Amino acid sequence: MDSSATLVNPTPPTPYYMTSNGPKNATIYTHPGIPLYTVTNDGRQTIVNDHRTSGRIIAIFHQRGILPNTISFPERNSNAPISVQKWLRKTKLGDGTSAFVMGTDYGPCVWKMISSHRQKVYAQCDLDRPIASCSFQTNVSNGKPAFLLEYDAEPLREDILVAYLLQRQRVMSEDRLIDVFVGSPAG
Repeated sequence: MDSSATLVNPTPPTPYYMTSNGPKNATIYTHPGIPLYTVTNDGRQTIVNDHRTSGRIIAIFHQRGILPNTISFPERNSNAPISVQKWLRKTKLGDGTSAFVMGTDYGPCVWKMISSHRQKVYAQCDLDRPIASCSFQTNVSNGKPAFLLEYDAEPLREDILVAYLLQRQRVMSEDRLIDVFVGSPAG
């Protein structure tokens, strides 16, 4: 009996877009006019809301002056705040590459730096196949997605969204420091 392999076209990654160039007061969507999440900031904290479910808060990022910043997930860990540095911990991989390890209910995920404004996210058990690709460009318009999420990583969407916002804020802060100490490129 002959057997034949059936090739199945994999589902393309889902692009997620932001309406704002900053992580404060933005809307995240996959299709224009259909917001999925809203991000608001009152100066002390950034709140990520599920736009589809009224009143559902995904995460709260607490910005604290002297003490380390914390994050809390109202639907997890009894809403107990945890240090951002603990939830999204900086590390070095075996090859010397800098990365961040994010704790999730599905296991750790690794954020690998591809360039100063691009990172890929991997399940820690498979560092060869990214589950998300993220862009931290200053201008997120022009139809370019903020991040792409592979179909099988959808259960991690909210964790990746929150980590994306934190990583974007970190990258933009580093860019501002470079501009202050080195100066902006002449344009």
